[in-house]
Amino acid sequence: MIAIYARQSIDKKDSISIESQIDFCKKEFTTEKYKVYSDRGFSGSNTNRPQFEQMLKDIKREDISKVIVYKLDRISRSILDFAKIIELFKKNHVEFTSATEKFDTSTPMGNAMLNITMVFAQLERETIQRRIKDNYYARGKKGFFMGGKTPYGCIKEKITIDGVKTSILKPNPDEHNVLIKMFDLYSTTDISLGKLATLLNQEGHKSPSGVNWEGQKIQRILRNPVYVMADADVYSYFQNRGCKISNDISEFIGTNGCYLYGKRDRSAAKYTDFKNHVLSIGLHKGFISSHTWLACQYRLDKNKQLKNTGKGKYSWLSGLVKCGYCNYAMTVSKYKDIRYLNCRGKTNYKVCTADHKTYYVDEIEKYVETEIIDRFSDMDPVTIKASDNVNNIEVNQFKLQVIDIDNQINQLIEKLALSNDVVMDYINKKISELDSMKTDLLKTIEENTINEHLSNSLFEISKKIAVWDTLDLEEKKVITKKIIDKVFITNDEIKISWKY
Repeated sequence: MIAIYARQSIDKKDSISIESQIDFCKKEFTTEKYKVYSDRGFSGSNTNRPQFEQMLKDIKREDISKVIVYKLDRISRSILDFAKIIELFKKNHVEFTSATEKFDTSTPMGNAMLNITMVFAQLERETIQRRIKDNYYARGKKGFFMGGKTPYGCIKEKITIDGVKTSILKPNPDEHNVLIKMFDLYSTTDISLGKLATLLNQEGHKSPSGVNWEGQKIQRILRNPVYVMADADVYSYFQNRGCKISNDISEFIGTNGCYLYGKRDRSAAKYTDFKNHVLSIGLHKGFISSHTWLACQYRLDKNKQLKNTGKGKYSWLSGLVKCGYCNYAMTVSKYKDIRYLNCRGKTNYKVCTADHKTYYVDEIEKYVETEIIDRFSDMDPVTIKASDNVNNIEVNQFKLQVIDIDNQINQLIEKLALSNDVVMDYINKKISELDSMKTDLLKTIEENTINEHLSNSLFEISKKIAVWDTLDLEEKKVITKKIIDKVFITNDEIKISWKY
C-alpha cells in the first residue's frame, strides 16, 4: 500500500493546503491502493504528530511499501530526524518519493541527491536564522522598535531612519493615565498586585487582551524597562544584574525608554538575572521616572524573596511568630471567638519540650502594635527627607566619577593600537585599576539607591502607622512584614526582631 503524507503548520494564504499536497502526490501513481495521513497545525521541527506517528506504526507492521510527500520538509525540517526516518524506511523496505523535487529512493542517484539536498536545506535554514538574529540585535542597538505586541499604554508611529522603516512608541491617550496610576500606586503604597488588579477591574479598565486584569499581567508591565526614563540608576540596576548594555553610560540621561531583549537561561532567575540579555536605549521618550520605576523593581524583587507567605486569615502576625524555645513557627488557631497560638515544634514535630502557657493572639497583637507605634513615632519624616537630599548629592558625584572613568578607559583603549609591548602592559594595568574603581563606585551607587528607596519606604510606613487603627488585616500584614523579621514568644517575654 502507498502512503501519502501531508502536513501544514498553519493556514496562510501563501501556504499550500493539505488538499493540494495530496493532489500533487496522487500524480505519482495511478492504480495502487493508497492511504492518506495528514497533520494540520503541526510544526516540522519535530516528529510529534499524531498521523505521522500512526504512519510509522503502519510501516513497522509492513502495511506500507512506499511513502509519497509533496516536499521533503513535510516529513521533517531537522536533518537528524529526517535521517532517522529514512533509515526506518530502508529497514522496512519502504521507498520514498518527493512529488515536486523528484527524488525517488528506489534509485542510487535519488538516494544521493536526497542526502545532499537535505544538508544544503538545513544549512540554508541555519544561515537565515543567524541572519535574522544578527539583524534583530543590530536593530536593538540602534534603538529601533523590537517588534511584537505594542506595550500597554503605547501606540506605534511609523518612521524611517537612514532608509530603514521602523516604529517609535508614543503614549496611548486611552491607556496612558492607567499606566501612570499602576506605577504610582505600586511604588508609593502597600497595595498588592492582586488588589491593584481588582481596583483596575472595578474602575472598568481592561487589560491589553480586553479581559480583566490579573496580578501577573500587571507585574509584566511594571517590569518592562520600555517605560522608564533611563538614567545612571537604571544603568546600574541592569549592569549589576549581569545585563549587557549596548549604550555608553553618558547616554543614560533620564529621557528615553529602553528595550531589553535576549533569551533567558532556564536556570536563571526570571526578572533578576539578565546575563543573556542586552539593554539598549530606545528612540522613544520614557513615561515613568527612574525613581518610580526602580521603586517598583525593588519591591517586586523583595516580594520574590519572601519565603514565608503568611497567608493566615486570623492575624496580621501570621508567618512571623516563632516559639522562643525551639524556633518553630507558632500558628494561629481559633475556637469560637477566641484566637490562640500553637507551637508547631510541639504539636506537629514533637521536638519542643517547653511547658507552654496559653498564648492569646489578642494580647500578642496588642503588645506588638504598641511597640510598632512607639518605635515609629520617634521617626521624623522631615529628617528622613533631609537625609535623602544629602544622599542624592553624593550619589550624583559618584555617577559623574563613573562617567569620567569610562572616558579615561576609552581614551586608553584608543592608544593601545599605537603602543609597544611595554606601554601596552602599562595601559592594560591602568585600565584594570580604573575598571575596579568603576565597579566599586557602581556598587556604592546601587547601595545608596537602595538606601534612598528604604528612606522613602520608611516615610510611607510612618504615615500608615499614624492611622494604624483604620487599617484592615491585609494592610497591617503588609506593613508588619516590612518592618518585623520575627516575633519570639516564651512564657516570660515577647521579643521582636526588627528589620529597621
